[in-house]
Amino acid sequence: MNQNTTAPTVAVETLDDVPEHVLRGLPEDVRLFPSAVDKTRLGVWATKSILKGKKFGPFVGDKKKRSQVKSNVYMWEVYYPNLGWMCVDATDPEKGNWLRYINWARSGKEQNLFPLEINRTIYYKSLKPIAPGEELLVWYNGEDDPEIAAAIEEERASARSRRHSPKAKKVTGSAWPLDVPPLPRLTPAPGNARNPAAPHPTSSRNRPPCVASGAGTRNLWLEKVR
Repeated sequence: MNQNTTAPTVAVETLDDVPEHVLRGLPEDVRLFPSAVDKTRLGVWATKSILKGKKFGPFVGDKKKRSQVKSNVYMWEVYYPNLGWMCVDATDPEKGNWLRYINWARSGKEQNLFPLEINRTIYYKSLKPIAPGEELLVWYNGEDDPEIAAAIEEERASARSRRHSPKAKKVTGSAWPLDVPPLPRLTPAPGNARNPAAPHPTSSRNRPPCVASGAGTRNLWLEKVR
């Protein structure tokens, strides 16, 4: 007996779905086009050369408790002293900005951005020069990657420099403390955007993710620069 079955339709993002404020907020050196790593999504592509070390951000979204999160694709988890762990959720395009459209790299070779948490705010920084026509792709390697470790240390040095500058000394309660603490261990959620079946390393600082599971989750211990 033959049965006709219809495959579920997968929604594909188009430029018509992008809020006007996101398009207005795009830097002049990037544009939105269909992603090369996920055919259902838009991606962010370089239209001009982007130098190594360029910082983008901050990542914008709604602050939510883990229990309020229904999707874990477009978010990071950040610790706030007065609120505890909160998810910065950009699932709703109206609540996010253009960084929402940066996709996960599938390999270290593809990766050209890495995440930083600066004063409880998420930024992306270019790991290497990005040529026109390349898609911007992020991943979290932590300090196990020598290039990222060097880039994080460079960011720390910049923070120290700003902290000791005459201008900073005139500002009461500067956000850049004198001592830069060691980076916490990275603790991503179960699953892996490059290989959803691959287990993640564990550590004494493991925490549950915003959502119990799912590949591509952006909730983790970030490289903190203070």
